[in-house]
Amino acid sequence: MKPPCRAVPKGDLFIILRVNEDSRFEREGDNLYLDVPVSVQTAALGGEQTITTIEGKKINIKIPEGTDSGKILRLRGLGMTTSQGNRGDLLVKLLVKVPKRLSKKEKEKLKELDFLNRT
Repeated sequence: MKPPCRAVPKGDLFIILRVNEDSRFEREGDNLYLDVPVSVQTAALGGEQTITTIEGKKINIKIPEGTDSGKILRLRGLGMTTSQGNRGDLLVKLLVKVPKRLSKKEKEKLKELDFLNRT
């Protein structure tokens, strides 16, 4: 049997939420920003890159051929959830990582490419 309900004076209910930060993401409103390193080959030739969303889900994003470092891809609806139930966007900034050490053969190939681009 339920205990009888007591009358409680009417008033405001205040709820304080604290959102834990995730060092991989920057938040701006409902949108999230994520820096993703990509290889020179992937940036030049195109391809796919696996990223992890804020929920921990792994997804593949398509990297267009000829992508410059700093290009931002917008993934709609993968940002933060609003109080109305809508979702912000995940903005993925592609950062082309240049190799620090190259073999002699790799250097020769890059020089060949450079020569072809100049002609």
